[in-house]
Amino acid sequence: MQGSLRQRYDSRTVQSIISLTFDDGLRCQFESALPILNSHGMRATFFLIANRNPTHDLWSGHTHDWWKIQWRDDDVAMLRQLVQDGHEIGSHSVTHHPTEMPKQPALEACESKKLIEGWIGTRVSSFCYPFYRSHAFLADAVKDAGYEQARGGGTQPLYEPGASYYAISDAARFDRFNVDCRQISKNEDVAGWLRPGYWHVLTFHAFGGIPVRSKSLLSRKAQRACASRNAQLRTSATDTPSTQHPLELEP
Repeated sequence: MQGSLRQRYDSRTVQSIISLTFDDGLRCQFESALPILNSHGMRATFFLIANRNPTHDLWSGHTHDWWKIQWRDDDVAMLRQLVQDGHEIGSHSVTHHPTEMPKQPALEACESKKLIEGWIGTRVSSFCYPFYRSHAFLADAVKDAGYEQARGGGTQPLYEPGASYYAISDAARFDRFNVDCRQISKNEDVAGWLRPGYWHVLTFHAFGGIPVRSKSLLSRKAQRACASRNAQLRTSATDTPSTQHPLELEP
């Protein structure tokens, strides 16, 4: 299966493959980013935290901001529709807590998968390591839990996103359980880093305002992708070359 990307995409004709990921299940992603994605026929992966806290990282004092999905009935209905529309839901742990996760890697990986699958009624095959560095103590549990791939960022000891890109023609040479990414900032020179014949994985967090103004960037990127007949977008942001995902956009 590792040859599937080479078989399905010809690096001589494909300008680039871009995958979009959204971390933490923040409400601003669904309110601001999702309509842009849908209006351009683009698909993405949303990595969600499997707890019912109303805000993200409540443990760090965020009680009146960083609002996130809390798995209410209306949240579940929205997410089920999102999957029906071709987007992917992945897991981003249960607690997203830097001191709790190392104590309970099996719970963070396995229980989050079980909970999300139970809520939305579809299989979860992708995981995203919180804070990137949790790859160091969660990777084995993620593999044991039955995921097919995991998005990370960088390698030991820092585990910071390295903005790597992967050659379509050499798809086997990377770790599908630590797929690197480019963390999107408010000032992106897309033309400066886009590489023909390569696969890029992009990561968004807050959307539509401070601290990351990603809304206009995504809109411009969508317009550029749709305008180019050679640009192709992977629907699953961690849909690695070893995974045959059925959904793609080929403008």
